[in-house]
Amino acid sequence: MKQRLAWAAATVAVLAAMALFHAGPTRAEGGCPDGYFPIGGGNAGWQGCAPMGGDGDDGAGQPPPQWETRWGAVATTNGAFGYSFNWPTERQAIAEALAQCSRDAGGASCTIRQSYYDQCIALAWGQKGSNTVSAPEIGQAEQLALANCSERAADCKIYYSGCSYPERVR
Repeated sequence: MKQRLAWAAATVAVLAAMALFHAGPTRAEGGCPDGYFPIGGGNAGWQGCAPMGGDGDDGAGQPPPQWETRWGAVATTNGAFGYSFNWPTERQAIAEALAQCSRDAGGASCTIRQSYYDQCIALAWGQKGSNTVSAPEIGQAEQLALANCSERAADCKIYYSGCSYPERVR
């Protein structure tokens, strides 16, 4: 009987120790609070935290943050370009890029090369024209734009790159 009691006590002690040292699931990483993950960083030039999803509650009774899309655009004409970034609508981003391009081109008519949202863009220009590429991070966009331009032309250079990342509104 004493052996059974000793065995039961040892079992309870082992189970209690396991429960005490058992690590529950953790959701935080990269300096973000529980329920969030790091965004940006790298070549993006900024870093923040975004919700991981789940039950919509941060544990303190607060609703999850809300994010709004941000738009940008690039317009070109013969030798001139215009750009825009961080606009709440595509229409506003396009209008700004066209207006800036036209001003820089002395009133010439410009064409939208690309509009984009919640990411980055790069404009590369070479002897035979220009091209734009969008990507999640600015470094990726620049590399892809240069590679695409270099397939068709010599002396390609980045003339503009920028990002329009989502903005936290709550």
